[in-house]
Amino acid sequence: MTSRFCRFLFLLTLLFSASAMAVNCQRAVTPLENTICNNDNLHWLDSTLSVVYQQAIHEEGLEGNDKEYREWEKLLEKCTSDTCIERAYYAGISALADTNRDFKWEGKWWNMRAPNMSGGVIQFSRSAKWSETLDIRAWAGLNKDEFTAEARKLYGMLVVERVVDTSNCKLLVIPKKNGSLQVYSNADWGCRMSMPPGVFLDGAYQMAESDPRPKATLLSLGIFPDATLDDKFRALVGDDYQSFVNSANVYIYQDDIDNIGARVISMWVQGSANKRTAIVMYTPKGEIWAGRISPAKEGGLMFSYYSTDGSDQRKMPRTLAGWKLRFLDE
Repeated sequence: MTSRFCRFLFLLTLLFSASAMAVNCQRAVTPLENTICNNDNLHWLDSTLSVVYQQAIHEEGLEGNDKEYREWEKLLEKCTSDTCIERAYYAGISALADTNRDFKWEGKWWNMRAPNMSGGVIQFSRSAKWSETLDIRAWAGLNKDEFTAEARKLYGMLVVERVVDTSNCKLLVIPKKNGSLQVYSNADWGCRMSMPPGVFLDGAYQMAESDPRPKATLLSLGIFPDATLDDKFRALVGDDYQSFVNSANVYIYQDDIDNIGARVISMWVQGSANKRTAIVMYTPKGEIWAGRISPAKEGGLMFSYYSTDGSDQRKMPRTLAGWKLRFLDE
């Protein structure tokens, strides 16, 4: 049996083991499954446990975690009330996540998985035997907000029943033995409705006094596929390179309406999509066209254009010209 086939069998086992975990609410048949599916909080905990389980398998392997999960599942099936089910989920998540129960709740924690020009910081301002106070700051582009929450300690984790001044936003904070924090929110039905557009709290957090994330580049963001093209763009736009990076808060592919085999990436800043936006277009041959919209000092908007084919905007590809017309009609 080849090593490639062995890996395939492992991934297949992983797929079926992981997908069998979360309750399928479209096919709920037992009293336990229906209870979970008819309670938003239990449904969220069920989904969270599924994610934690898949991460544990990825990091530690299937055998031990699968056995632990099956043993926990037998305990869950004995529950006949919402309260019992909820506590069972917290106990299962804590066990599968290998929670650090001796964790020291202190310091400033930064969300390492937040996108470019977005972020989140959690700081613990008051600690008690059974509770913690969280001060939270989160942003996405120009959209930002600050929150406070009281959390209770349960199975070594922090459970936030409600973030102040939000609509039913719940958090689960898990201290990992590698020294990081993992945060899960009930985003789909709670936190997302209360956060500014694009802002989220979920992620892996690392302690530091200042933002520990490496400085983003158009290469690290995946806008350019290799360092050669990224360096060529740096040379083309000069000091404006960082302005393009700062515009890449959200970035998506766009159609090449010139049909020249180019890749086109449009990008913008959350909360200022009509004023801080940019576009990059390049071909496999290394041809580059780029435009950027930004606020002008005297008011209004200004357009900056760059091309390996020269600065004459009359030769601008139709793709860029059409994009420009969305913001400037002259």
